[in-house]
Amino acid sequence: MEDFDVQFEDNDESETNGSYDGSTPETPFSTKNIKVNTQTIALSTLIARLEYDEIDLQPSFQRKSGLWTNSQMSRLIESILLKMPLPIFYFDVADPDKWLVVDGLQRLSAIKRFAVPQSVDCKRVNPLKLTNLEFLTDLNGNGYKDLPRPMQRVIDETQVVTYQIEPQTPKEVRYSIFNRINTGGLKLNAQEIRQALNQKGVAVNFLKEICDSPVFKKVVNIKTERMLDRELVLRFFAFRLLKVDDSFKGLSPFLDRAMERIDEETTISPQLELLKQEFEDALLMSEELLGSNHKFSKAIIGEGKNSLNRSLFDVLTVSLSLVKDKKAFCKHKNQFKKELIDMIEDETSLFFQAIFQGTSSKRAVVDRFKEMNQLIKKIENLT
Repeated sequence: MEDFDVQFEDNDESETNGSYDGSTPETPFSTKNIKVNTQTIALSTLIARLEYDEIDLQPSFQRKSGLWTNSQMSRLIESILLKMPLPIFYFDVADPDKWLVVDGLQRLSAIKRFAVPQSVDCKRVNPLKLTNLEFLTDLNGNGYKDLPRPMQRVIDETQVVTYQIEPQTPKEVRYSIFNRINTGGLKLNAQEIRQALNQKGVAVNFLKEICDSPVFKKVVNIKTERMLDRELVLRFFAFRLLKVDDSFKGLSPFLDRAMERIDEETTISPQLELLKQEFEDALLMSEELLGSNHKFSKAIIGEGKNSLNRSLFDVLTVSLSLVKDKKAFCKHKNQFKKELIDMIEDETSLFFQAIFQGTSSKRAVVDRFKEMNQLIKKIENLT
């Protein structure tokens, strides 16, 4: 089966408080909780950490390392040899044995490929040889070991500024720091940040397991390298595990809490196993009701089949998972589909606004679930 080349609707959930209810985001934490330490260290210290795998350059949450060309990497090494200052590196040092890169992934990847001995990193088969240098052209073709000792010493003794997010920094502060600071060409999105900050329990592997399941691939079948498939799954678990009450301050912190809730578990509990089964049952039920290619998109009404709507996804999967007699319900699938289409096409309806406009606000969330539950009860009353 080929992957569905998914696109997400431009006006769909961006995980920020939308204008739907006119709400203003509240300050999520006190500034006194921000614990970031500034350390100037020798580049040799970072090289040693890279050599002994004490900086994770291939974490499951991260955008890919090694995206720079050989020329881009070589120019970075040339800048070091010319004693030009390097941009600041940001690390989360909550685990002192395995730093997380917040900003500087491509630079660290280039330094590792050039300066870390081949024998230590057996997976890396092509050590960097300098190329297309602008000033030190006589060094083209040289690797680290080929450089004269004075130049090797320049690299080793280069001082770099690091900002280190200290272990006592609260989780909600870390979310904000990750979101604000990472500045690479592929900035971390909200779900990638969640993957970064919740790796002690089962959350990361649990979401991956579901996304890799035959049912998810069959019904949703999306292709994404930015963890958006994990976000879709997390939405379901968030609304089944947590309540949308007065503590709800927007969808993004709501999903943050759900990720943390799952990651509290060191093994997959019976509750999570049950919810996983109910999620897969809901996916299969959606296909029975709406057709095999609906993809939680406007394909339901015959258009925009490649634009998956995340709000439509969460309200459908969660609501259908709670239907008691799914077999009896599906006997009225034509009626359900007709009325759902009417709700999606009516731009004045609460449901339309709640899945297309400012969809992360509490009001939008409450409205779309209220409207969907009313439709489901109406169909259930036909059985």
